[in-house]
Amino acid sequence: MYKASMSQEIVKKKAAYPIELTEMQRRFCEYLIMNEGRTTRTEAALHAGYEPKRARIEGSELMQNPKIQKYLQARSNEVNRAFTVTKNNYVRRQQVLSQKLVDEGKIKEAAPFEQLIGKATGQFIETHLHGNLSDMAKEEKLDEIKRLKTLQEERLQLTSESSLSSSHKKSGKPIVPKSE
Repeated sequence: MYKASMSQEIVKKKAAYPIELTEMQRRFCEYLIMNEGRTTRTEAALHAGYEPKRARIEGSELMQNPKIQKYLQARSNEVNRAFTVTKNNYVRRQQVLSQKLVDEGKIKEAAPFEQLIGKATGQFIETHLHGNLSDMAKEEKLDEIKRLKTLQEERLQLTSESSLSSSHKKSGKPIVPKSE
């Protein structure tokens, strides 16, 4: 009879940050994290409930504590991750702001947010052209206009194809090109 054995020890998963902090230590850390760059250790110690006479000393001593340092590092990473700007977070924020304005009856003020949503999701393409048309002859101008129209049509076609392919990938339906 074969009996399998594991030669490696089972490692327990470590918690994200130590839980051995006192309530006052935790309040000190949270105040520092949430007011990063806008407060001092002394103010954080006062806010956490330490005596005003010893707040400066307590703040300094707390920052020397390895448990406090570990907690601050882990908690700062957690908070920063929550505020990371991603495409989805950005679009969602713009949608919330736009909807708030629409609910308040301020539809004209919501239009710029709708434009930002369209740009972020790839529905609108903004093209800036720079050149000096006054130096060109009439034929050159007409040729340049034709070239730019062709370029714009190609971009629109690529954009619509990519949005179709991504929507079909989600739905699982095959892409069937339109016949003209």
